[in-house]
Amino acid sequence: MSIYLSIVIPFYNEEESVQALIDSVKKTCVGSEYSYEIILVDDGSKDNTWCLIENAAQTSRETTGIRLRKNCGQTAAMVAGISYSTGDIIVTMDGDLQNDPADIPALLEKIEQGYDIVSGWRKYRKDHFSRVLPSRIANWIISITTGVHLHDYGCSLKAYRADCIKTLEAYGEMHRFFPAVASMTGARVTELPVNHYPRNFGVSKYGFERVFKVLADIVSINLIIRFSSMPLKGFSIFALPFVLLALFSFFTGGVAFVFNWTAGKAAFFGFIGFFSFMTAVHLLILGMLGELIVNTSDLSFTKMPEITKKNLN
Repeated sequence: MSIYLSIVIPFYNEEESVQALIDSVKKTCVGSEYSYEIILVDDGSKDNTWCLIENAAQTSRETTGIRLRKNCGQTAAMVAGISYSTGDIIVTMDGDLQNDPADIPALLEKIEQGYDIVSGWRKYRKDHFSRVLPSRIANWIISITTGVHLHDYGCSLKAYRADCIKTLEAYGEMHRFFPAVASMTGARVTELPVNHYPRNFGVSKYGFERVFKVLADIVSINLIIRFSSMPLKGFSIFALPFVLLALFSFFTGGVAFVFNWTAGKAAFFGFIGFFSFMTAVHLLILGMLGELIVNTSDLSFTKMPEITKKNLN
């Protein structure tokens, strides 16, 4: 019998949450009209997480455990689970009990309405303000720059059509950008308010360094979405501010030299101009290399495959 729903859950040092979450997921799925599988991914945990996952996999035919040799990050763990999944629809969620499996039927209902990706929106988020504020700013930036407007890119509770998600490439912290990347293929994306609970066990795996990773990924994702087929144009746009800065610096340095400003100013502006000019040149070279790669590479991940939609009935 073919599987309709695959639920992928990554864990990292979440031994207190494993069994409770499995029980909650099964409570939602047991007795439903669709067949399902639960894929639990241990992202190199150092506690008893894998033993609990292994035990669950041995005692339940619907449950599969995957163990990564080391901590590779949430994106890698999700990709491992998604790659192993066999369902027509894939639901991802966190392993810390902050997401509610009871929201899964509502996500599936949205999928059945014709959407390809349904993203959870933690409308009443139960995290500390120090985490909520940066997240809201990041969501705003991502929505504006990618053109895919979602309130909560960081929510792990999402539902995908397998044909839509399995072809996407992911690295870094890119799992949160799946809806934006999938928009390249013409995927229909929507969001749905979902429950969110305070963290009762363990600690957050994200620190302040996450801000820099997200900012870097925002730049990367915009290059992918807007300029994947014309990278030279994208890198040229990024190079333009450095070209303008170089021109301004060279002009100011020339003026400083002619009018004999304070000693060292002409050299200073000259150095800034040279550094800016070389940065622009390097960006343009990267754009040219990108054009060569694009023209000789397989870009099938940017094309939407044919999708056979199945009803729950």
